[in-house]
Amino acid sequence: MPQVSAVACLASAAPLCKARHTVVRGQEFVIRGRNLKRVRRVIFDGARTSRDDAGAPVTRSSSRYIVATVPAGARSGTVDLLSRRRSRLARIARVTVREPPRVAPLDIAPGSSFFYAGRRQATYAFQVPQATTAQVTLINEDTQAVIRSWSVPAEPGRPAQVRWDGRGPTGVAPAGRYAFRLAGAASSSATTAPESTTKFFFADNLFPIRGPHDLGSSPTNNFGGGGTRTHMGQDMFARCGTRLAAARGGKVQFAGYHSAAGNYLVVDGADTGIDYVYMHMRQPALVKTGDRVFTGQKVGEVGETGRASGCHLHFELWSAPGWYEGGSAFDPLPALKSWDAYS
Repeated sequence: MPQVSAVACLASAAPLCKARHTVVRGQEFVIRGRNLKRVRRVIFDGARTSRDDAGAPVTRSSSRYIVATVPAGARSGTVDLLSRRRSRLARIARVTVREPPRVAPLDIAPGSSFFYAGRRQATYAFQVPQATTAQVTLINEDTQAVIRSWSVPAEPGRPAQVRWDGRGPTGVAPAGRYAFRLAGAASSSATTAPESTTKFFFADNLFPIRGPHDLGSSPTNNFGGGGTRTHMGQDMFARCGTRLAAARGGKVQFAGYHSAAGNYLVVDGADTGIDYVYMHMRQPALVKTGDRVFTGQKVGEVGETGRASGCHLHFELWSAPGWYEGGSAFDPLPALKSWDAYS
């Protein structure tokens, strides 16, 4: 007869499973013991009758272990081990089922706006009743300047679209309100697809603290430190655990820990030559050296690690060629105030 010595999560869920005989709904777990080869199915007994039982097939097995996935309807309680013919071979008196961890969204930029080097790009989609070459223009509604134009072959029954990467005639477009316009013969007969973006807000940077915050504009918090210390950035206060987003996508130059900076991150901003520096994060950065990140991606949380007093983000901007690579720190407050005003 099977004998059970342990029930445990596999490695991916291990942080939730410190208690004995604990598993996580929807994730793999292992039952260890002896004489387990005949077990073909695992049943999590429900609270009352067999109607709320939840079963899962064994996916890997040997005489000393079996692996299965905790079913969606599993409840804490007794667990039965069944044979191929559904006869009960053994019963485990108590297994605790825990909910899976809530995963923070990768992109925490405002969903109604678009950002340069962000995960999403503004897309205009439309359909036409007859074959044509449609002319689509992108207008800066603040200045009425034409930023981009496209000639788009379009056929009935096949949605046509254009996608804008955030660049204009002279480089990355400025922050502001934008609109796609369909010109020519197609304009009066085309229909806009449901997934289309017609008017939107676009910006080249995003304010990094994604929650209530204080810019901390006092002499000791500002760039230079009021003459009393060398302070090469801006201290901005927010509750510990407030999410931090990449203000500009790019390549991670450094991600690590320093006794003064605490958990810190340096991102070489895409198409800027500027390094963006985040310090005192609550935990190690969610990205590592060499990674590519996009504007709005969650990179960490506000903390007070290192030489810090109170929960805050110490934020720096460095000119090319970068952070301690020959560049110079400059006052980030004007840029931060601008980003904060629209994001």
